[in-house]
Amino acid sequence: MTKTTSFDFSNYSGEEFADHIAKSIPNYNGMRETLPMIAENFLVKNSNIYDIGCSAGDLLLQLHHEFKDFNNDLSYIGYDIAERLLPKTSPNGVNFFNRDVTEESLTMFNTSLVFSLFTLQFIPLDKRTKLVKKIYSSLSKRGAFIVCEKVYSSYGITEDIFTFANYKMKADNDFSAEEILIKQDDLKHIMFPLSQAENEKMFKDAGFKVVEVFFKSLNFMGWILIK
Repeated sequence: MTKTTSFDFSNYSGEEFADHIAKSIPNYNGMRETLPMIAENFLVKNSNIYDIGCSAGDLLLQLHHEFKDFNNDLSYIGYDIAERLLPKTSPNGVNFFNRDVTEESLTMFNTSLVFSLFTLQFIPLDKRTKLVKKIYSSLSKRGAFIVCEKVYSSYGITEDIFTFANYKMKADNDFSAEEILIKQDDLKHIMFPLSQAENEKMFKDAGFKVVEVFFKSLNFMGWILIK
């Protein structure tokens, strides 16, 4: 990818964005491989599985395929604010909607499992906490919220180490120095990561009793949150 224009989700097709993310987040593909193994522990027949900020929809399409024995009993619902990223077609039981997930009118119901992969960090903090609480309220008992976020390190020295290691990874994946710097400058205006401790406080304040890390690579983390 040789884009040197300002970073904007609407600049990408779904396929382009999926490739961009895989090349930008360390060990992203390995993290993605674990998600079906985690998700299978929370499947409830006749329930809904949501992806908040689903982008190209590939996670829900993958789960729909892998959990084919449950397909007649599970519904998969993806929301994303960037319409261009969403799939143009989808199989029965999988639906994608161009929606702002912070809208008060957005509802989730009969929910067994919710995903949010690197989405909350782009939502203003007041709306972010409300969304996490809404997700908690929507979940059935022992339902789960699987969330991944970029985080700030608690120490300046490790923040620098992680940041420059991430830059090196991007350069190795054929991003130019200009692309890396432009994206970094653009993201600082739209992305507001929290520290691990701040994220976990938000999750617990929403009501989650189980808050467990399942993924960490440099300054990127994933949690399993269970109601």
